[in-house]
Amino acid sequence: MIKEEIEQLYEALKSYDAVIVRKAVAAVGNRVGDFDPRQVPEVVEMLASLFYIDTGDRPDFFPVIEDAVKVIASIGEPGVPTLMWLMAESDYKANLMLARTLGRIGPPAYGPLKDLFYFPQLPWHRALAMFAMAKMNEAALMEIFPDTVNALGDSDREIRDTAARTVGRIIDSFKPGQIPHDLVREAFEKLLVRLKDTCAVVRSKSVRSIGKMVKNNYLSKEQLSTAREEVEELLGLGSGDPDPFYLVRKEAEETMSYLETVQGR
Repeated sequence: MIKEEIEQLYEALKSYDAVIVRKAVAAVGNRVGDFDPRQVPEVVEMLASLFYIDTGDRPDFFPVIEDAVKVIASIGEPGVPTLMWLMAESDYKANLMLARTLGRIGPPAYGPLKDLFYFPQLPWHRALAMFAMAKMNEAALMEIFPDTVNALGDSDREIRDTAARTVGRIIDSFKPGQIPHDLVREAFEKLLVRLKDTCAVVRSKSVRSIGKMVKNNYLSKEQLSTAREEVEELLGLGSGDPDPFYLVRKEAEETMSYLETVQGR
């Protein structure tokens, strides 16, 4: 009976032995199809409790946590309400794992995540909703693209960071012409602004996403020239000093390699 596996999981979660916990998670995973719907919230909450473990301190638990993500995702839509509830109750680290799990569940989680995107309880919930939806199918990505572009100008740097990352993810998922030209132009212009963001991570994600636009042939000749001028500035090839952060310069160098391929050296 599945009840026995649930009880086994409950007892195993008291253990500090990753092998014991992983076996219990696997046992539950093998019986997902046998759940009574009333058991789902309890199982999801117990499995998600593993998301609070610091794998820096306990690297042996890393595969256990990954297994927990897979098992919860295999539960699918019935597990979504509990995951959404936990997002309102958890810290940022656990929420990142919850968002990953929701993204892995896919379309059944899209509606609740979209609601969280538009009506977040906290600013970083909006970032997490974007993070999760960016892992879904193309239809979901296309729907959130306009609001993702708008989020590039958000006052919260975590939202700007996630938006810059998500724009690149969307650009990689579609071919030129599939996304409205005006929206691509707006995204490009806002990414250019973010190259001067006060946050280095936002700058790095922005130049990376511009690189994806270049690599995937989204930009006109004029836009390519503008992109090259801005990337040269980041690399110290213009009138000023290079960006002080290695990560920004690293992404800028990769984007420059795409520009040189497209434009010729």
